Amino acid sequence: MSKRIRYTDRNPEPMLPPEERSKTFREYALGFSVSMALDEAKRCLLCKDADKRCIKGCPVNVDIPGFIKKITEGDLVGAYKKIIETDLFPSICGRVCPQERQCEGSCILYYDTVRGRKNKGLPVSIGALEKFVGDFIRISGIQIEEQIKAPTGKKVAIVGAGPAGLSCAYDLLKAGHEVHIYEALQKAGGVMVYGIPHARLDRELIDWEINRLKKMGAKFFFGYVVGRTVSLRELLANYDAVFLGVGAGRGSLGIKGDHLMGVYSAIEVLMRINLMQARDFPQSPTPVNLGRRTAIVGGGFTAVDCAISALRLGVETHVVYRRTRETSSARDEEWDHIKEEGAILHWLTQPVEVIGDESGKVIGLKCIKMQLGEPDESGRPKPVPIPNSEHIIECDSVIFAIGQKPNPIAYQDLPELELTKWGTVKVDENFRTNIPGLFAGGDAVNGGDTVVRAISHGRKAAKVIDEYLLKEVKV
Repeated sequence: MSKRIRYTDRNPEPMLPPEERSKTFREYALGFSVSMALDEAKRCLLCKDADKRCIKGCPVNVDIPGFIKKITEGDLVGAYKKIIETDLFPSICGRVCPQERQCEGSCILYYDTVRGRKNKGLPVSIGALEKFVGDFIRISGIQIEEQIKAPTGKKVAIVGAGPAGLSCAYDLLKAGHEVHIYEALQKAGGVMVYGIPHARLDRELIDWEINRLKKMGAKFFFGYVVGRTVSLRELLANYDAVFLGVGAGRGSLGIKGDHLMGVYSAIEVLMRINLMQARDFPQSPTPVNLGRRTAIVGGGFTAVDCAISALRLGVETHVVYRRTRETSSARDEEWDHIKEEGAILHWLTQPVEVIGDESGKVIGLKCIKMQLGEPDESGRPKPVPIPNSEHIIECDSVIFAIGQKPNPIAYQDLPELELTKWGTVKVDENFRTNIPGLFAGGDAVNGGDTVVRAISHGRKAAKVIDEYLLKEVKV
């Protein structure tokens, strides 16, 4: 008897109600219960050609039918082991990945990627199932033994303890190499700690993941600003290889008035708010003053994260994006979440000037309405201005969640390092820079993308670094 296809009875993940979650930084997505996870897992068709569907849609190619089948069998340890073959942070990626544009967007219940046509159902809730498995292992206290090869005698320096650096470190540790991780701030995790609100990503699970790496032998050096405390040239001289994963945090739109008091970059706002909530941070950070109203410029995860944070501070929140919701890079459900919480969304709206008063403080954001034209080089319809549609959004602050660039401090002592025209580190298909022994990945290379994309870079780079080091061992 053939299996009945359950097209539309997808299990929704339980959430705090909007009126409650907008008043707390406590995590608002509550996760599946055991019975819900089992029921949702049974919706999966376990496609034989999943490598052309959900697996292909995942940037790290998790064996999705493989781990879901383990759930249906009641083998959650096996499910976890299956996931970490390619994704070392199930609890994190299950929370922050844009699944509907990746694995879930390729689920045959929703879209037939082989035949190229939309199907009639709702995808399996892959992200919530991944989160469930990761949380189960963490909360249960079950110890998963990592298979680590014999020591090679080689040492690798990782610059930046974000998702790219940590994933690179994980695979290099498993390969038997000694790994030292240099981090400018006081905690490991990069954007996962300092850039994503607590409401989306609980810090306890990040600490748990970091402890996994410490148990494997990773050595962390906090408060080391590479380029200041120690130079990149020194690291290259003292280590057999160096991986550069410094991320991207500087944001600007380059419009008139972007120097006014009350104009912030997204990373500055998110870091200050996250540090204010960090009980173990040694110093009280400078608070951020967004006033009564703020305008956030951008259409990606960072813009949504700023909105989540601003709403919880009791600030009237406007999000301004020059394209449409459909062409934005944030998750559909998160646009729904912040709208439910009171955010005012301005689609097809392009900022042209930050307006200030006589004292130099922000009082508004001048914008122009847009309409979609012909596709640009990215393949998306290009927004073009609508004549005589200028208007002003009154606000006390403006947050630029767009135009992120890497911080060049880490490699300023290496003028010979090749960069792209966007200021990112130039690498080949194997994440090698033009400097022998220096590799790079994550936002330092792509200018800002998802956590899972950074993990993918780190793991691919680790494989090439391992080959490079083993070649050196044989010599």
